[in-house]
Amino acid sequence: VFPELASVPVEYVWGGFVDISMNRAPDFGRLGSNLFYLQGFSGHGVALTGLAGKLVAEAVAGQAERFDVFAKLQHRKFPGGPLLRTPSLVLGMAYHQLKDML
Repeated sequence: VFPELASVPVEYVWGGFVDISMNRAPDFGRLGSNLFYLQGFSGHGVALTGLAGKLVAEAVAGQAERFDVFAKLQHRKFPGGPLLRTPSLVLGMAYHQLKDML
């Protein structure tokens, strides 16, 4: 991408799994009155998790209006149900790993 940087050594590399929701929108929610979750940033976590953290902090402090806007977003279930979830996940990850290598 930047040929002029070819001779510059890479000091740090980060990698990990990307959690992707079916509609590519983050999934905010609650599992209990004081138990919140944030997931499915679909590769946009660096840009969005700062805001998400602020919204969940507000919710924990009792001001959940902005958090609830995102928590109300409807997310589609995985097609194929539990039976096809794992095989589809393995196939999808293999596809993207191969794509990254090419």
